[in-house]
Amino acid sequence: MNQVFKVRERESRDDESFFEEMDYRSWRIEFIRDRDVPEEEARATWRKFKAETPLDPFGPGHQVYFAEAPGGFTAGVIWLAEHEPFYVFSERLAWVYNLHILPKYRGMGVGRLFLREADGWAAGRGFASIGLHVADFNEPARHLYESAGYRLVGSHDWSRFYEKKLC
Repeated sequence: MNQVFKVRERESRDDESFFEEMDYRSWRIEFIRDRDVPEEEARATWRKFKAETPLDPFGPGHQVYFAEAPGGFTAGVIWLAEHEPFYVFSERLAWVYNLHILPKYRGMGVGRLFLREADGWAAGRGFASIGLHVADFNEPARHLYESAGYRLVGSHDWSRFYEKKLC
């Protein structure tokens, strides 16, 4: 159970920089995986990917939360958004675009804390469900989502799509 972390909204440009770094790290884990790709090449590929699929995580219909550890250290980030129907999702829903926790804070309840915050955010906007995508090889994340009430609703290649009904 989480006793020491708190969830907060963006407070500074440092938070935006932290978000960008976590977004990159998540992308690298999912798309580069364990291939031996030089850091500069990986970052250039990520920047190209971001330019081709522009989204504003701090814009309307989006919400970014940060987990703050004791001492004011930022431990992780979750990016939520309103999403139109697609793939196996037949209704508008809340979407978890990214949930990334720094390795030293994993297993301390931060993920669960973020998912509870996501439930409240989605319910407060009238959504009946929350969806997300996770790579099939990310077993710890899949276990977290399943234990928090998310159910596998679709798969494609290495992607697994989960949904949690809120009502």
